[in-house]
Amino acid sequence: MTLSENIIHAAFKLFMKYGVRSVSMDDLANVLGMSKKTIYGEFDSKQSLIQKVIKIHLKNDEEKIREIISNSDTALDEMIGISQHVINFLMQIKPSLIFDLKKFYPECWDLIEQQHFNFIKTTIEQNVMRGQKEGLYRDDVHPGIVSRLYVAKSNTIVNQDIFPLTEFDLPDLFRQLELYHLFGIVSEEGKKLLHQNLVNIK
Repeated sequence: MTLSENIIHAAFKLFMKYGVRSVSMDDLANVLGMSKKTIYGEFDSKQSLIQKVIKIHLKNDEEKIREIISNSDTALDEMIGISQHVINFLMQIKPSLIFDLKKFYPECWDLIEQQHFNFIKTTIEQNVMRGQKEGLYRDDVHPGIVSRLYVAKSNTIVNQDIFPLTEFDLPDLFRQLELYHLFGIVSEEGKKLLHQNLVNIK
């Protein structure tokens, strides 16, 4: 592992546990057992480090989602697998992480909106088309519209004005979003299969 990779790996673990705002470059230097000067030799600012951490995380996350898709027997299996993957991630992070990014590092949050949300939109659109071909999703839903609604709703659950952290649990919010999404698009055949697999959305 290179010095840069080592710093990124340590920063990711700290951000996951404490959020981005609470972690200083001093904290990171102490964990790594090196000086801040060494870190700044690789990253000229905390923001540039956060951006790099996000880019690598998104790349890894998208690879994992593609793996889930390729190993899924049906469109419904695919969505349930992706849902559980996201829920597991949300259960590991400090709840304020996403909100801190949006408020204090908007340029970093833009990376997620511009890159990852577009990836998710395409993934959902393709999933809906697959499910329709398999007879598990309703024929009267529009894949392009549903995928955009999905992304918009995903953005809504991380809006603290609507869902404040003091009142709502982020993994549960996402779980509810998935149920809302799937029960809205499944056919009668898909509904039976979904009921059999609800235990896997947890």
